[in-house]
Amino acid sequence: MEKSAALGRLEAVQFRKIRQSSALFLAYCCVGKALRTQHLLKRGCPTIVVLIAEAVMDLGIYEKAAELFVIGRSPEFTETRRAKALVHAIEPESRHRLQMPGKSDLIRSYGKYPSIVVLAKHRKDLPIELAAGADAVIDLPRPTAAHVLAARSLLGRSPIDADTAELLSGNDVVMLAPIITKFKLTSADARILRSSVPDVAVENGPSLEELPGYRDMKPWARSFANDLKRARNGEIAWTDLDRGILLHGPPGTGKTLFARALAKMCGIPLIKASLGRWQAKGHLGDLLAAMSSTFERAKELQPAIVFLDELDSIGDRTKFSGDHVGYQTQVVNSLLEHIDGIDGRQGIVVVAATNFPEAVDRALLRSGRIERHVRMDLPDAEERSEILRFHLSTSVDDVELRKIATDLKGWSGSDLEKLAREARRFARAAGQPAGYTHVAEALPPLQTLPAETARRVAVHESGHAVVALALQPGCRVTVSMRKQFRTFLSDVPVQGMTRYLDEPTDLETRASMEAHVCRILGGAAAEEVLIGARSAGAGGGRGSDLHKATTIAARMVCSYGMGRNLSFLLEDDHPNINRSSNVPTTVRREIDGILAEQLSRARTMVTAHRKAAEILAEQLLERELLEPEDVQAIMQRQALDEPRRMISR
Repeated sequence: MEKSAALGRLEAVQFRKIRQSSALFLAYCCVGKALRTQHLLKRGCPTIVVLIAEAVMDLGIYEKAAELFVIGRSPEFTETRRAKALVHAIEPESRHRLQMPGKSDLIRSYGKYPSIVVLAKHRKDLPIELAAGADAVIDLPRPTAAHVLAARSLLGRSPIDADTAELLSGNDVVMLAPIITKFKLTSADARILRSSVPDVAVENGPSLEELPGYRDMKPWARSFANDLKRARNGEIAWTDLDRGILLHGPPGTGKTLFARALAKMCGIPLIKASLGRWQAKGHLGDLLAAMSSTFERAKELQPAIVFLDELDSIGDRTKFSGDHVGYQTQVVNSLLEHIDGIDGRQGIVVVAATNFPEAVDRALLRSGRIERHVRMDLPDAEERSEILRFHLSTSVDDVELRKIATDLKGWSGSDLEKLAREARRFARAAGQPAGYTHVAEALPPLQTLPAETARRVAVHESGHAVVALALQPGCRVTVSMRKQFRTFLSDVPVQGMTRYLDEPTDLETRASMEAHVCRILGGAAAEEVLIGARSAGAGGGRGSDLHKATTIAARMVCSYGMGRNLSFLLEDDHPNINRSSNVPTTVRREIDGILAEQLSRARTMVTAHRKAAEILAEQLLERELLEPEDVQAIMQRQALDEPRRMISR
């Protein structure tokens, strides 16, 4: 009876100590969560457990919490057990030998103190003998939302909602202690605290449901948010969730905004990262440490989203060359390890963004890693109207505003946001709510293509159409151009476009791939035949006619064995010939030969259908859009007229 009373008094003393310090209480909760599976420790069996408290502000608080948990806990611990248990914190400067005042070496004390709990900030701080002798090495978790709510209740403070508690979770106990004791604690206070954590964003902006556009993305996002909620409630396993998603497409299509809005929709933190951020830390070792820190932070805050911007800057190991191959390879390998390491990444989803998915290492994009790939295109007319209304903060479906949006073909979401910002500035100056009149005032001046340039664009696009139909009469071709345009950019946007709806084909052959190259070079061929010389419009950058044609020719020769040799030299996903030192000069010449041969073939086709190409160009200049039926009618009419002209001669 006396022993039981003594134990009760001891528990009361320990409870009073915990209640006097919210930081100690939260640290106690974290220690308890870490040690709850250590059944040998609870039963009093000889045990050494190491707790790794990564990047904590005060290791001493956790040491005190561990002492209260191990030494002051009953009924699992007897009086004899209490006398023999030991808790010790390792400071980084003393990691080589664990000397404790009045005690011998820790490992030598194993028999005297069978129950040993050691705390350290990093695994590298552990002496070799301790790392080998420990029964368990556990990462100490950060405070959860449930811990925050319990701390408020223990202190007798007014309750807070679950969202506020979630925002506070994951912070260091030293940072949490003062804010938790506030009598009136709001979500705004929690956001201020969370926003002070580097690289962790607390999204105050709109959720995905509130944003315009993203029609193809929202169903997946809703499903993911619902599954995330079920996983947090234990209804489904974390492994049932998507592991990662790659957003790719032209610049300004809202890839970063989507990641932020998804985090807001799911109510979880967004941790921003990129190769540039990691490289800013210093040399390779610092870069890899910064990368590791990003994923460790995500693990602490899980569930969380890690947003990897400009993923293509990481590179593709199959295309590395030069003096920095080792450096680049280590970066890719390290990222692969963190995305799909031995411990997995439960509760962490990776959202990656790139303008050039073909430049990303394939291993990063396989199933189980960044496995879902979604293309984000420029908004259509309806989406442009929705985006303008959203940024103007108006729900009025104004007919004039829709007309303006229709005229802004080729504008990205970021371009439209800038336009709306300019319109709001004009509206503020006039003391009026922003509307279509202010948007019209904010529009950049209308630019008109010079007549010579416009004709060349029309000829170029008509060449694509003529060659496409000569090669495949059943192909449906749409050609369009823009003689007038508005843009915030200094560069003139692409003013002509030809779209093809091909008939189904079997597996590609040399003939089909040559035909594809010929069709791509049809625009340059038409310029030569109808104008006398081709312009720079067929080349100049990634995605141009010459880039596409060269890529196909390179695949033929270097990937598919369709050249003079069967050697496999390059992967077939957009090979970079100029940087591929393993491509012999003779092979490069063969690629150039394919291009020259198909350009000559395209010239012959345009010459044979010269009249059709001229009429197509004239009609395109006048109407700016020719549907497949229009193109087919012109080609068929000229095909019928040709024999008549021959007879009349």
